[in-house]
Amino acid sequence: MSSSKRKVTLEHVKADEGVEGPFLAVFPGITPPKDTAFNVYKPNTEDAKGKKKRRIIEADTGKVEFVGQNFGETARPSYCRYVIAIRNKETDTVTFKDAPVIAVNRTIKSLKNAKLHASSKDQFLQAKNALGEAFGTKKIKQQIKSIERNAVNVSTLDSVASILHDSISAKTSALPSKAEIKSRADEDRPIPPYDINAAKVEDIYKMDSLIPPAEYQLIPFKSLLEKSTQPLAALPYQDSQYVNDALKAALSISKKDRHRIRLLMYISFLMAFRTVPDKRLDDSETIGRIMGDCPSLILEGFYERFTEMPEGNDKKRHTFTPKSKDKLLCWIFAIALTLENFNMDASAMTRDMSLKQTKVNELFKSLGCKVNELSASERAQKGVGAEDAKGMKRAILTVPLTFPLPKRGPKAK
Repeated sequence: MSSSKRKVTLEHVKADEGVEGPFLAVFPGITPPKDTAFNVYKPNTEDAKGKKKRRIIEADTGKVEFVGQNFGETARPSYCRYVIAIRNKETDTVTFKDAPVIAVNRTIKSLKNAKLHASSKDQFLQAKNALGEAFGTKKIKQQIKSIERNAVNVSTLDSVASILHDSISAKTSALPSKAEIKSRADEDRPIPPYDINAAKVEDIYKMDSLIPPAEYQLIPFKSLLEKSTQPLAALPYQDSQYVNDALKAALSISKKDRHRIRLLMYISFLMAFRTVPDKRLDDSETIGRIMGDCPSLILEGFYERFTEMPEGNDKKRHTFTPKSKDKLLCWIFAIALTLENFNMDASAMTRDMSLKQTKVNELFKSLGCKVNELSASERAQKGVGAEDAKGMKRAILTVPLTFPLPKRGPKAK
């Protein structure tokens, strides 16, 4: 494989007479817009040989003035020479030109008068303090000395203003954006797996993610069909008005909807598991008494999804946390939504779970539901007035799936 060689010419040229630049400008804190035009000036005194390279640059953006120079107290210390390389692609020539460094300071034009006003105010205070020192009482003299000791010299802060600005910029650059905050909040929600891009409402929370197929097949729903006289006695949790009413309706028809009966039985298992005392989660006798004939595979899934094991605990004790409890409730609500065609009475879960309506509404919203008051037709169907219907809410799941924005700031008192 052949390789080609290119010849590049390097040359260093001095600045042309009558042509200024280039310069390297250092801006502490605030930088001007890229299209800002700078003017270059020479000082009046150019007698000495070393003073010929002194320059002053100036620009005005309308609100801020930028002034810099390469000499005097404000000049940047120079320990080396800087050059700028300019490449000519046509001749393959790289030209180096000297580029003096100029530190540029900025002045906010609107604060110029404020500074003058402040100086006159300082003169007044100085005169007032002088009178107090000459003719004031002992108490007044002590007050003057105390104020002078505690006074802050604002001018000394100018030297660290740029450092503070850079420090604040560095800190705030690491803060997450609003979109990142929302994304993290969505990932941390105690809800079942979901499809944010689902085109149909039934595809948001798929049945296989709510109830794994292996668990679905093991749900002992046949015991409900066999006990024709008292089917509710086969439920592990019999205090749910929602499950009881829905199960009675499903068993009253001749052609039984076995899928619906399975889901109601699974919800009953979830409600029963929620009543297990936290300290008895690893007690097999308590679990057997509360959960009844719940298959072991279903029970293992409950422990995996709805309990946690504290780190560093040698006894490996399962426990409920506030988040895992909310996750269990959201699982119940999500399955119930599929049974109610994704539009259900939120207050039904309030009674069954012995929760406040605000808590239930919050969990339904976490699932992506809109929690609305009853419409006029729904109030007429239930036979309730507008005043009585204020506490009744409908949880409705729709597409596209959207979650509420994370709350900011402290709770309103």
